[in-house]
Amino acid sequence: MSHSRLAVVCIFLVSCSVVAVAQIKDIPSQAELDPILENADSKLKDFQATLSSFRAEASALDEDRLRTDLDSIAQLRQLIEMTHSSAKSKSAGVNMQRLVVILAGLEDMAFDAATWKSLGELTMCQRLIQQQDASHYDQFSGRVTINSQMLHEVGGQLLHPTLRLSAATDQMVTKLSDAASK
Repeated sequence: MSHSRLAVVCIFLVSCSVVAVAQIKDIPSQAELDPILENADSKLKDFQATLSSFRAEASALDEDRLRTDLDSIAQLRQLIEMTHSSAKSKSAGVNMQRLVVILAGLEDMAFDAATWKSLGELTMCQRLIQQQDASHYDQFSGRVTINSQMLHEVGGQLLHPTLRLSAATDQMVTKLSDAASK
């Protein structure tokens, strides 16, 4: 390799590393994300406990939805565990794909909890009209309302670091692409 080519390659690598270092400062740290992940897991655990505590009511409303939601909660909790710094797996830790999936999963669970609220309230009203006891459905609807709000809130907490990671990654790729095209 000629000296001029070597100089160009060195300049390119130095400029890429300077760009990368500048963007790395914008990336949220594992220490910043861990408490949010712990909070998300806690909110999912609460939703799971609500569905389990009111299993009879939820099964009567929609048994397939109950099974699907409990499976989805378990999968999302596993992904959060793998993303947390305490995970022992070789491939564990934060990455863009995991954060986006967790974020989407939290919002999906918040919508699912809101759906349970609607189903519970509808059944509660029907039972009241028929002069039947509706107290369990009233309690269930109240609990899933709180679950929905808490899941949505923790999703909002995760949104901002995820957007920062996305923007920093995008900027690094753009700068590298620009530097390579010169």
